[in-house]
Amino acid sequence: MGLWERLIGTGPARERDARDVLPELLASYRQEARLARQIREHADQAPHQTGAQGLRAVAEEQERLAQLLRDKIVALGGAVSEQTAPTRGGKNHWARVTRDLEDTQVLRRHYNEQAIRWDPGLPDVVALYHTLEQGKARITALLRDIALRADPHALD
Repeated sequence: MGLWERLIGTGPARERDARDVLPELLASYRQEARLARQIREHADQAPHQTGAQGLRAVAEEQERLAQLLRDKIVALGGAVSEQTAPTRGGKNHWARVTRDLEDTQVLRRHYNEQAIRWDPGLPDVVALYHTLEQGKARITALLRDIALRADPHALD
């Protein structure tokens, strides 16, 4: 049931079950895990120590968010399978960091949309999505700082 149906009171009268959100949580977990791997790879490719350290800190925060999703999936009775989606790269440090930033911003918007979708039926899931969105806000700030310090014209 969408926002409009909830507002005007139409649509199916079925209560939502927490298991209904499992496919969405699994997809989010896979994206978080992929992005954490991607950022770690970009840290390994960083041309200077400062950028590498910053990206490693971001990757740790990414892994923390992925763990929150994993814990919720398991708590709801789901199973997490490790599927390796390909990571995205770039021709230089700046391009890789801006790609990480773009991917992070997409997930941040997605979490905000999911919080709206599952509210008010699943308050614990909504709280998780708000936590994820706040984590993405922190990561966005860190990645912007790293991108601003990177030279977009420097080749690796």
